[in-house]
Amino acid sequence: MPNRKTRNQKPKRLIHSLLSDKRAISVALTTMIITAGVIAAGIAVLYWATSWGNVANQQYSETVANSQTAIGERLAFEYTAYSGNNLMVYLINNGMSNNVNITRVYIWDSSSQPIGTFTPNPPGLMNITSPGTPIPGNSLDKGEDGYFTITVNPPLISGYYTFRVVTERGRNFDGSFFAP
Repeated sequence: MPNRKTRNQKPKRLIHSLLSDKRAISVALTTMIITAGVIAAGIAVLYWATSWGNVANQQYSETVANSQTAIGERLAFEYTAYSGNNLMVYLINNGMSNNVNITRVYIWDSSSQPIGTFTPNPPGLMNITSPGTPIPGNSLDKGEDGYFTITVNPPLISGYYTFRVVTERGRNFDGSFFAP
């Protein structure tokens, strides 16, 4: 019968050899480090993707809201006059949107050749009820009217012209006038 010492020494040697074998520990440690790195990188990518998703969602919501407001914009031209080299355009906001602001005006001649791109002079809208007084915030609310002036250099020759008024929200309104 084998002696007790040899039976007990085999498991001790086995445990000792496992504990002293650095290869097994380094493989396990390497696996844990790589796994932790992959998890950390995954969390970082998840956070980045979520933040970009939130930004895109917010921009989409703002675009939809602006588009809905822009659809409610309606401008009507009350009177248009050209004298010297000044074009005066009187308009009224007859739509459902407040804060209608004029940003650009384009002018074409009768053969659809562009004359130029203009900003109201001075930038913004003027009050009709008290002429020469700027409208606060340069915007028309529902039912309000105002006017703007554009200086065209060189002066236009006699003829028929069309113009396009572009609002801050991107809506276009077309009108026409005759230069004497």
